[in-house]
Amino acid sequence: MKTMRINVPVATIWTSKDAVRSVDEPAIKGNTKQWIEQMTDQETIDLGDNDRVVTQALFNDEVIVDRKDNAWTKVVIPTQADDLDKRGYPGWIPSALISETESSPVTSQVRVATKFADLYDEAKHPIMELSQGTAFEELSRDGDWIEINTPVGPGYIKADATKIPIDADNSGQIMVELAKQFLGLRYIWSGISSYGFDCSGLVYSLHRVLGIMIPRDADDQHANGTPISPEEVLPGDLVFFAYDHGKGYVHHVGMYIGNGK
Repeated sequence: MKTMRINVPVATIWTSKDAVRSVDEPAIKGNTKQWIEQMTDQETIDLGDNDRVVTQALFNDEVIVDRKDNAWTKVVIPTQADDLDKRGYPGWIPSALISETESSPVTSQVRVATKFADLYDEAKHPIMELSQGTAFEELSRDGDWIEINTPVGPGYIKADATKIPIDADNSGQIMVELAKQFLGLRYIWSGISSYGFDCSGLVYSLHRVLGIMIPRDADDQHANGTPISPEEVLPGDLVFFAYDHGKGYVHHVGMYIGNGK
């Protein structure tokens, strides 16, 4: 089993290499920020309506390589559980967006907890903007800096970027407060990054910041959760929506924020 890692801030995973449109050129090159900014509302809606994309992966995320087809690679993302493949979430990615890396001794794992954070090279020059939730193996720590292993070579992030910027009593309330920073952010089908989310991508990402790994999609999140009564719901709990008056297929998820909302 061959594994590789994502080498751009955010990589979009496609249903097939034929699903790509001309407007998707920035995404194919790994520039998710530009891609989202330049799409019209109808072009973003088309991503889901025409089944073009399935999910995203963040910088340094591991992928399992299934097979290559010229400039594209069929991969599985093991950190995103899905009922389509017991190994993780399957899909297609441009081969240029993944790299082979050597594993390093892990002292601990750190995650970007702020909305965005810079990745620095060995000279401490910023080289890439990272999204909240991006995870790394921590190699060493020196004052304000954390040395990390990355697909583009040794790197550093500031220690403050890994500290959750929320003063709350429990993980549920922390996730609620983290979510509020994304109010007004554009909805992007398949999105799991600070540039744009879909519904299940948002709650997946909020849990991921806290080191809690849940399935990627709403139906799988529902199937792996613990049912509670409406009277028991607390801030941070997930609320699911299903067809057939709540008895059918689960197609949407939200997060309870308290006070009946």
